[in-house]
Amino acid sequence: MKFPEKIKKIIGTRAYTENTVGKSGAQVLCFDDMVLKIGAREEEAAMMEWLSDRLPVPEILACEREEGVLYLLMSKLKGEMLCAHIYLCRPELLTELLAEGLKLLWSVDPSGCPCAHATNQKLKLAESRVENGLSAREGVRAPERLLAWLKTHQPAERPAFTHGDCCLPNLFTDGKKITGFLDLGACGIADPYQDIALAYRSLRDNLCGKYGGIPQPGADPERLFQKLDIVPDRKRLRYYLLLDELL
Repeated sequence: MKFPEKIKKIIGTRAYTENTVGKSGAQVLCFDDMVLKIGAREEEAAMMEWLSDRLPVPEILACEREEGVLYLLMSKLKGEMLCAHIYLCRPELLTELLAEGLKLLWSVDPSGCPCAHATNQKLKLAESRVENGLSAREGVRAPERLLAWLKTHQPAERPAFTHGDCCLPNLFTDGKKITGFLDLGACGIADPYQDIALAYRSLRDNLCGKYGGIPQPGADPERLFQKLDIVPDRKRLRYYLLLDELL
């Protein structure tokens, strides 16, 4: 495999494995102590740099563009993904850690954040995807009708710093605390329910074994709201879950 010269000097001939978890569309190569993301977004590098002294995120080791492709070499996060079997088998601990991750994100002062992802912006992206036939996700039978509904039922926003793709594979832990956040390309200022909705869905689907894990009978994803000390706004929760179906 061919790499940009600067990155080649750092990785040398080290062995790596390819990580296929996630849906970012980028190719991810994992070394012992670093990770190379091929096809990363400019926003991810920008957010990784901005968050470097605000949250536990990977350190940028090199960032090079070659033939229109961005190569982002970063340090490897400590710990395991929240979707690791050891945590799926302990739903209460898993839920506590996920809630901790959300609270950490929202503790970040968004002043000066280089990226914003207002609902209006996401609706424009969704509209573009629908127009180009890119929103035919499983279960979405009438994307045009869904888009029209989303436009007319847009909730009032309460801007905060958000991850943008707050799913279990994007949070790391050592079993006691959150040790890092991954896939930062969608980070920025947005309504926190964008994170709550995706975190809740990811927790629910992983605990029921949707992605191949062992189902956890009796595990209640609703516990997430208790850990967050909130009464869930079901309308906003539903709205952002439906919006994500078109993105």
